Amino acid sequence: MKTMVDTEQAISLMRKSSRIVALSGAGISTEAGIPDFRGPGGLWEDGSLMKQLSASGFASDPEGFYRASVRLFSSIGNARPTLAHKLLARLEEIGKLDAVVTQNIDGLHHAAGSKRVFELHGTYRTGHCPKCGAGFDMAAYYADIGSGKLKVPLCPSCGVPVKPDIVLFEDLLPVDAWDAAVEAAEQCDLMLVLGSSLVVYPAAELPMIPISSGVPLVIVNLEETGYDGMARVVVRGRLGDFAKSALAAFI
Repeated sequence: MKTMVDTEQAISLMRKSSRIVALSGAGISTEAGIPDFRGPGGLWEDGSLMKQLSASGFASDPEGFYRASVRLFSSIGNARPTLAHKLLARLEEIGKLDAVVTQNIDGLHHAAGSKRVFELHGTYRTGHCPKCGAGFDMAAYYADIGSGKLKVPLCPSCGVPVKPDIVLFEDLLPVDAWDAAVEAAEQCDLMLVLGSSLVVYPAAELPMIPISSGVPLVIVNLEETGYDGMARVVVRGRLGDFAKSALAAFI
């Protein structure tokens, strides 16, 4: 019963808002079948895998990097947007949501129809040539690597390994995406956190921006976060259940 009351309070705040900024974490995509790589038993507990998926790992052993990438991304390629992804796309469509800021690399916000998405950790769906900057769609490359037809995708012009557009270990966050996320947080009239434990920085700093200005914060997450005491509403439950109720309110 309490979860339903909290959900109604969150929806009430969303109804009153016209510049919502959503911050999404791994929890929005676990319901699409994508593992939480940072959670207990997640792939990030494998030190050798972390080394392979670092910037230096890509530079020194691109073949090993792509073997590890296929292992990592096998669940992402078949994933489809969840109700929570669709909720954010709907809120943007009706002019209530200003931007989505995501820590995820799966591209599901775009797949759901969201237009203004700031991907703080990049996206696995595209890549580029580190030498000439040419861009590439990575889906066919990953399929060929998974089937054994290809070991390393090479830029046809430069002959150097194509680098996926994800933020690897040792890489810096994309400055443009971070600056845009900060600006959106400064201008929002409601921040909606979906499926983030708010422990990965610098993304976890973003909720302090609206909080410091008196702008309400709504958190929807299965587990407790360090921001719960500062949030206006905390919904402790599945994102799919929350999104189903919220979508019904904004049809």
